Amino acid sequence: MNTDSEFNIVNEEEPQINFREILSKYLHHWKWFILSLALFLGLGFLYVKITTPLYQVETDLLIKEDKNNSTSGGDDILKSLDLFSSDKIIDNEIQILKSYTLMEQVFKTLGLDVSYFLNGNTRKVPIYEHLPFHAELLKPSLSSYTDFLKIEIVNATTVKVNGKNYLFNHPIKTELGIILLTSSGVDAKYFNTEIDIHFNKFSSLYQGYSNNLTITPVSKEGTVLIITYEDAIPKRGEDILNRLVYEYNNAAVQDKNKVTSSTLLFVEDRLRKLAEELGSAEKNVESYKSANKITDISAQSQIFMQGVQQNDVDQNKINIQLSVIRNLEEYINNSKGQSGRLPSMLGIEDPTLLALVSKLGDAELKKESLLQTVPETNPIVISINDQINSLKATIEQSVKNLKSGLMVTQQQLKNRNNTFESIIKQVPAKERGLIDVMRQQDIKNTLFTFLLQKREEQEMSLASNLPDSRTIDVARSTPFPVKPVKPLLMTIFFFIGLLLPIVVIYLREALNNKITKRSDIERLTKVPILAEIAHSDDSSQLITVDKPRSMISEQIRALRTNLQFISAEASHKVLLFTSGTSGEGKSFVSLNLGASLAMSGKKVVILEFDLRKPKLHVALQMENERGLSNYLISDYSYKDIIKEIPQQPDYYIITSGPVPPNPAELLANGRMDSLIQDLQRDFDFVIIDAPPVGLVTDAQILSKYANATMFIVRHNYTFKKQIVLIDDFYRNKKFANINIIFNSIDYSSGYGYGYGYGYGYGYGNGYYHEEKPKKKLLFKRKK
Repeated sequence: MNTDSEFNIVNEEEPQINFREILSKYLHHWKWFILSLALFLGLGFLYVKITTPLYQVETDLLIKEDKNNSTSGGDDILKSLDLFSSDKIIDNEIQILKSYTLMEQVFKTLGLDVSYFLNGNTRKVPIYEHLPFHAELLKPSLSSYTDFLKIEIVNATTVKVNGKNYLFNHPIKTELGIILLTSSGVDAKYFNTEIDIHFNKFSSLYQGYSNNLTITPVSKEGTVLIITYEDAIPKRGEDILNRLVYEYNNAAVQDKNKVTSSTLLFVEDRLRKLAEELGSAEKNVESYKSANKITDISAQSQIFMQGVQQNDVDQNKINIQLSVIRNLEEYINNSKGQSGRLPSMLGIEDPTLLALVSKLGDAELKKESLLQTVPETNPIVISINDQINSLKATIEQSVKNLKSGLMVTQQQLKNRNNTFESIIKQVPAKERGLIDVMRQQDIKNTLFTFLLQKREEQEMSLASNLPDSRTIDVARSTPFPVKPVKPLLMTIFFFIGLLLPIVVIYLREALNNKITKRSDIERLTKVPILAEIAHSDDSSQLITVDKPRSMISEQIRALRTNLQFISAEASHKVLLFTSGTSGEGKSFVSLNLGASLAMSGKKVVILEFDLRKPKLHVALQMENERGLSNYLISDYSYKDIIKEIPQQPDYYIITSGPVPPNPAELLANGRMDSLIQDLQRDFDFVIIDAPPVGLVTDAQILSKYANATMFIVRHNYTFKKQIVLIDDFYRNKKFANINIIFNSIDYSSGYGYGYGYGYGYGYGNGYYHEEKPKKKLLFKRKK
């Protein structure tokens, strides 16, 4: 393909943009624009009809700050750990809301594993509420999650599947597998109605859900999340969002209750064992009193017993705290680098240690939440692991310090207990025995009461835990679909329909390597353009004679007038007509110019020097037994071979004669000089119809006899590279007074702003073989 970059552009001036010409070029193809607009607007309308409209559902969720993290006493110690900065919390909550696990629970609860559709005129219409039946897949098959199953409701108890009738509430074997259709009664409006069902695999269902779900913070500093979801059924979208928020809050509460539940299990287990021990102690007291017939104990013994009981209570508390400390030490040492269930902190009163354990629990809960959506290698998870390890190291040191203090206190209580033991030995035997059994009863009773109190506290804590979020607005749907937006969609299709013909026309012109306008010639050469002649499908060959008032006749006259500016000093002009290739119309133009000159009173002769493929005598329907080839090889006078053209007085022709085997050699044998001299003496104009220069050398041989050379360039036929050849002839002066005649301009193709008739004398694009006429293009303007 040739482009302008392959040619020497002679006109370096910046071309002025002619908007009128550009507009006219595109308006010429107005039928294409109408067809394209009609096609794309029709496609847009069809797209709107077959596309399921989507409604936008929205809910607003406030993420509250966790006030439990602000425990007094431990805050200052933990500030250096930089735990849970607020700019990460919102992103984490968004990932949790989008998590696969959360959405699986939502879809299972709402029963969205099965989709139901009514068959509309152009698309399947999904249904959600007031379903006539519910489908359940009992045993899947290979096509369970890919194909639709058509079910026709016959009546309130019967359905038709694959042409067979079945009863509701009975398993049915289908190509999708074994299914169960459950119904408690079908509304009569569904009788004889077909419903398509489709079983959804959750993985693909989740993917579609994710594409339609959007969660965005209301602002960079705010903690309000705007959750939007697009669904074909507004009610279903509202249920999905409301259930999503419910499951999210429920999961958050369950995470908070993990530590409390662990403590409650510990307390329940201790209470169960203490209840057995307390019952045994009470029976021992009862048996001892009954056996020794003791009803009361002295006041002094009562006071002493109270001191002993208080010491025992303190010792039991220390033992419980040491047990908790040992459990915590075991957890810290056995779970480094991994998460687990935190042990109960029952009885521990150190605020610093409690704060550290609380922070550790929150960190591990946050890590578990993140691992639902991100891998272990995520930088956020790695950062939280580092924080957990730092907390465990700090807790380990605090546990050592607290344990050391508790061991000292325990030893002191043991010493006091030994003192009480020595005193008890001084009490009378029966009283001392009663004190022993009552002491055991009081120890168990006090510890049992303590654990009952703690159990109530834990149960109250379990019941009072609330999620760290609040629904600002429940899910609500837009009253009208948000997709597809019909005005916008139709506008887009309108512009596509408008731009497509423009692009095609532009590309066709940009890729065209033929001459389509006058500026193409002027840009490639400085050879003057002598005339422009329009195109016509008229069959007349001498159109200037047959239709002297036609537009082409006027253009030929304009060409005749312009000849006076070429070689004005020559009284008898010899004009050479040639072209780059066959079919550009040189014979037609030369023949009609000669007729126009004859009509103006000049005596004109035209020489048919296209010896290889002559056409003038064929067009004029004249005999060609003798002609130029006979003259060049014999001693004939030109008067022996010249003939008068009957259609126009003073207009003569010398035909080519029989086709010679060596035309170029005949032209160089010397007879041409005498022929041209004789004709110049007897005629005002001698017109030479020469062969194309791009095919043979005959025209260059004949050029030395011509006062002026007319190169014929045909609109949308002549290649641009042929203009470069003409420019080379012009620069090297191989032809005298070279001029260009722009021929066969098709104004109906968008060229210029007029109309034309032109001529229809085409020879095809070959030289040595006959040509077939070109087929007319679709929507081509009729002449």
